[in-house]
Amino acid sequence: MKTLYDQNEVSRLTGISQSQIRYWDRLGLVPHNDEEKGKLLFGFRDLVAFRTIKKMYDSGLSTRHVRKCLGRLKEIMPEVAGQLPELGITICGKKIIIGKDDLKFTPDGQIFMDFAVDTPPSAPSSIPFDSEELFFQALECEEKGDLQEAQEKYETVLALKPDHQDALVKLGNIRHRFGLCEEAERFYRKALWIDPDHAEANYNLANILEEQGDLENAILFYRKAVHEDTEIADAFFNLGRALERVGRWKDALRQWETYLELDPASEWADYVKSRLY
Repeated sequence: MKTLYDQNEVSRLTGISQSQIRYWDRLGLVPHNDEEKGKLLFGFRDLVAFRTIKKMYDSGLSTRHVRKCLGRLKEIMPEVAGQLPELGITICGKKIIIGKDDLKFTPDGQIFMDFAVDTPPSAPSSIPFDSEELFFQALECEEKGDLQEAQEKYETVLALKPDHQDALVKLGNIRHRFGLCEEAERFYRKALWIDPDHAEANYNLANILEEQGDLENAILFYRKAVHEDTEIADAFFNLGRALERVGRWKDALRQWETYLELDPASEWADYVKSRLY
């Protein structure tokens, strides 16, 4: 399962610019987990935290106001401040109301009591799910290893928004893991029809084509993947392997040299070194 997302992926998945991601990281709003080749790496919980903070900004709150509220929350309820991804955030004018379990409160400690009389449960709403919210629920299912539930949610996302590129790619990944390679290929190709520059879709389609023995086309899509994202180490490794298989030794060596620069401690490093030296 994917455990870390680099700043490019965070930007694509949340709609937050990379400069804003770095800024919020420096402010300590969402600190990164790790760093690799100059790129900040974040976990799934951080993705959710980014989206939560983005909602605050989208509602018109200033950076100063958001920092003040989160800082105050950390002071008075440190055990809750670290659970930002699990908190329900509601914006009422300039006031932030936080929900945790059955409790609602503001960052300054004001508690909201619900004195409403119990009423029968209402009928299910006919209002459609928000596709982005559902997409993140699907990501969470994947993180937990529940691929079947994730698959169903991605399918619902596509029913709501057929051109959701990342849902197409994620669903293709699951189909591939289930051994449904032809279906996976269709999802990747549809994602690339919408966005030809999607690095992950190019890389994953290249994988499928290489498995099918279509090496020339696999090489084309591997090249496109590393062109769009110069730090996909596995794409450089696979590109080198495919080039070696078609007899393009010098080109293969160049790809493997780049691979070693990106991931010198990988489990395949010794194999690559044996080919280079």
